[in-house]
Amino acid sequence: MEKEVSGSPFTRESETHEKIHSHLKAHPRGLTTQDIEAQTGISRKAVEKHLQMLLFANEIYMKQVGSARIYYPNHRFHHLDFNYFDYGKKRFYFDLIENDFGKSLLLQQKMKENDKWITKGSIFIPLEASNDFIKNLNGILKSKKLQKEIKDNGK
Repeated sequence: MEKEVSGSPFTRESETHEKIHSHLKAHPRGLTTQDIEAQTGISRKAVEKHLQMLLFANEIYMKQVGSARIYYPNHRFHHLDFNYFDYGKKRFYFDLIENDFGKSLLLQQKMKENDKWITKGSIFIPLEASNDFIKNLNGILKSKKLQKEIKDNGK
């Protein structure tokens, strides 16, 4: 049975999200949805919802083993060139991560809500594809169509 938490629905939601994420971090060998439900007392529906959110934010990853889905925390480390920049109310992070799939660049957009940075979207680029990614991005940025869009939006 899930422990009742006081506070606003947003606070409870945030606390549940963090509890699941922290629990996964404490179990790097992976857990199933059922394991998380049994060990945390959080309802299955809430666990499934927050796992999907954590997957979307690239905070965790999942492996299908037979019919079981096993969830793992992403093991991040910051490279010496780790960086971010602010654009209005948004912050864009560049991070180097490593997990069972190898090394990747992680690009994340976050927004500050109250006193926390909340991930709003992210993409992985395999490290070995980073030069191709940059080459293609530069090509797109130099395209006449995009240059026109940038010029038109700057008015």
